Amino acid sequence: MPSILAMALLTAALTAAPTAAVSPARTDYRAVDLGTLGGDSSYATAMNDRGDVVGRAQDADGIYHGFLWRNGRMINLGDLSPTDVNDRGQVVGVRDDGSGAYVWHRGVLRPLGGPSGRPVAINDRGQVVGHTDTGPVLWTNRRPRPLPLGDVSDINERGQVAGGVSVPDGFHAARWHRGRVTDLGAGPFNRSNTYALNDRGWAIGWQFSAEQSERGILWRHGRAVDVGTLGGGFTRLRAINNRGEILASSQATDGSERPALWRRGVLHDLSLAGVSTEGEVVDLDDRGRIAASIRPVWGVSRAVVYHPR
Repeated sequence: MPSILAMALLTAALTAAPTAAVSPARTDYRAVDLGTLGGDSSYATAMNDRGDVVGRAQDADGIYHGFLWRNGRMINLGDLSPTDVNDRGQVVGVRDDGSGAYVWHRGVLRPLGGPSGRPVAINDRGQVVGHTDTGPVLWTNRRPRPLPLGDVSDINERGQVAGGVSVPDGFHAARWHRGRVTDLGAGPFNRSNTYALNDRGWAIGWQFSAEQSERGILWRHGRAVDVGTLGGGFTRLRAINNRGEILASSQATDGSERPALWRRGVLHDLSLAGVSTEGEVVDLDDRGRIAASIRPVWGVSRAVVYHPR
């Protein structure tokens, strides 16, 4: 990586945004640049609890390929566009040639089904949830099972699926498990949906406020908890780990959108802890590491992992 890019990356990772009335979650974070496949840019899409990251990266010719970053090394996954990775190192995604959903493991690509398959998440048992032209499905041992949902977003180690279900005049966040759909409800305007869930069955997602702003919601123990904002009108949730910590981006009082972490009822401004506002936070593991994509200079994206000190 050229030295000017390295300096820009370090500056972007460590420069805090203007002070907000919210304390940082930790003293600071250390950013690790995951590099590329020989080109300028890369971006992250998901991370597992071993610290493995998947995403896309440019080669020396500027062409994007899928990657699995593990133990400091970026593995080229070819024309796969990864959407998730489990702790066994199984990667799910779609191929650029339009042939549908695949699972990559130890250098071997195996198809999940026809060209309409679009996987979104995989658990450590190898179960995959995603979409086809006929609706959401659960793949077990690569065999699809239709799900009675209108949308799916995640699957945990218990086989619980987060998603959404159509209701009269609306759409509600929902959780499916062993053939049963649990309607998680919705707030004003009768609309909500999920983004993810953890192994405890806690689901995160959104519903509208009375002002029609997107609010981040945690559904746990039959209750919907609004995680709040950094002083602005909206919060968008990204990921939840098994400690109940939630990764988000939230509007601050000055109108800017900043990375945030919700823990024990408090939403913390991560820009005060060294997480760049120039980019997007993507995923969170059980050790508190954060996968993100940042923009160190104009026109360049880099996949990074933030390690809490």
